[in-house]
Amino acid sequence: MDVRRFSTGLIAIPMALALVAATPSYSAEGKAAPAKKGRNVDSARKPSGPQVDAAATAQLADQLARYGDRNKDAIALIMAARLQAQVGVRDEKRQKASEGKPPADAGKAPAARDTSVSGLLARAKQYAGGRKDLIALADEAAKDKPRGAIPGPIRHVDRVNARTTDVYTVAFRGREPAVVLISGDGDTDLDLIVEDQYGNVICRSDGPSDDEGCRWTPAFTGDFRIKVRNLGNVWNQYRMLSN
Repeated sequence: MDVRRFSTGLIAIPMALALVAATPSYSAEGKAAPAKKGRNVDSARKPSGPQVDAAATAQLADQLARYGDRNKDAIALIMAARLQAQVGVRDEKRQKASEGKPPADAGKAPAARDTSVSGLLARAKQYAGGRKDLIALADEAAKDKPRGAIPGPIRHVDRVNARTTDVYTVAFRGREPAVVLISGDGDTDLDLIVEDQYGNVICRSDGPSDDEGCRWTPAFTGDFRIKVRNLGNVWNQYRMLSN
């Protein structure tokens, strides 16, 4: 592997972490249903803390993994696996509803990636091309354990059909920071929308990619609707991270 490429990647990691941490949370009034208690967001409390940081690190790990797979870069996959292991990502299947109907001519996306630590390291060894130093790094990364006593972020892996929206109902505690981040497979544009139990739009993250994030502090404990909208013409496999 080109040493210059490896060094450039290491330099880029702090910058990437800063960019992920700075992903804006866009609040919008929208056409909301009448709210008996107002919008469930405490604007005076900044949504920050160890759990929010852990979710952002896990999203960065997924972005590195996607880069590593597309470029067959063993180092990127090893770094992704280490970050994911160290924050202690917890996989959990969430129930969802669906809005919209995919077009009849919707195409198919490539086969789903294995985003587990073991899956990432297995592919890193494959991309290592027999290099013993890289294989040793992958074996060492397999020994990593979660750091600290803070529970790691919850990760749900799913696919959203073309031109449709996946909808989840998730409860968050009042006066505690809440975070929801998504990372897609890179094939389509995804938007992330969070509504409170009254239909008020709390956050809308709708950039031109499929990496989106929402951070807010609920004013009181309640259910929120998390919407993952696919604007593309093929399905998208995404990872949703939350605290």
